[in-house]
Amino acid sequence: MARIIYAAQGEGLGHAVRAHSVGEGLLARGHDVRFLSSLIGASYLREHFRERLHEILGLHSQFEDGRIQIVKTVLGIAWGITRHGWGAFCSVNRIFDEFQPELLISDAECFSPWVATFRQVPFISLDNQHILTHCDVGVTRESRGDFFKAYAVVRGYHLGAKRYLISTFFDAEIRYQPCTLVPPVLRQAVLREPIRQEDYLVAYLGALATHGPMSAALESFDALPVRAYGFDERGKRGNVTYLASSVGGFLQDLAGCAGVIASAGHSLIGECLYLEKPMLVVPFGGQFEQMLNAIHIRRMGVGDYVNALTAESLRSFVGGLASYRLALSSLEKASLEPVLDAIERELP
Repeated sequence: MARIIYAAQGEGLGHAVRAHSVGEGLLARGHDVRFLSSLIGASYLREHFRERLHEILGLHSQFEDGRIQIVKTVLGIAWGITRHGWGAFCSVNRIFDEFQPELLISDAECFSPWVATFRQVPFISLDNQHILTHCDVGVTRESRGDFFKAYAVVRGYHLGAKRYLISTFFDAEIRYQPCTLVPPVLRQAVLREPIRQEDYLVAYLGALATHGPMSAALESFDALPVRAYGFDERGKRGNVTYLASSVGGFLQDLAGCAGVIASAGHSLIGECLYLEKPMLVVPFGGQFEQMLNAIHIRRMGVGDYVNALTAESLRSFVGGLASYRLALSSLEKASLEPVLDAIERELP
């Protein structure tokens, strides 16, 4: 069996959650896996792989009012690399020295591919963002500006990967090889959670969303109770119950709800599709990937999207729940096995 390093970007939990699931799968197949991550991703992975985790330098993207600031992000990353890049390179290089990996999997992490290239260790890219650079995603004239901003950020890392594994919930035409589309990578807890359907909605406010407008819309809607996560408030206000952050509690509510209101992030969409939950998504402004996800949710008939949440859009969403559920019931369930098989095909 092989020695594999999985390096996950530490900003946000999506990359670390994917590392958790893929890492467990590879360990179960007998491979020896080590994890590299930073920031919140390292905190998450430390709970599951304490002896296998190495914490490394992490770099931040810059956001204002829910929009990524491309110039500030690029300048910030350039400054971080200039100031700390050599130290980060040496730190990761020491880990390679000790572990002698046969393959690197990089999930949007920027330092480990440099080391792998320097040491002539093959590496593969596994993430959802490279669908923007390697596939035809149907860029419209109106969305070109946001697309090229996102393209510029994604295109800058993982140059020279042996293969690009792209986690996606929709089909896209591959433009550049070597590239393989794989299903969304889900938490094992999601796969084990019993699916139920009760008469309430779940609302999830992402870290970059604005609290006030979404709270006002939810509180003005009274057709179904709402269980809301990620907000500053606590307790019940009108028909909305604001709950403290809880991984287990959120998953139980997600598996039992009638529908979900959230931003258009890849990870949560994958979980909703598996649990057969209709979605009303509010994509972050200026983020092409979120807009792309939202458009495909509408095209697949499993939900809808709005640019701003209102009581009227909530009523329209609830009115279409039966149709959305019918579309969800016909979808093939995501599985981890195609992802693990694709990784093993790249082993030396």
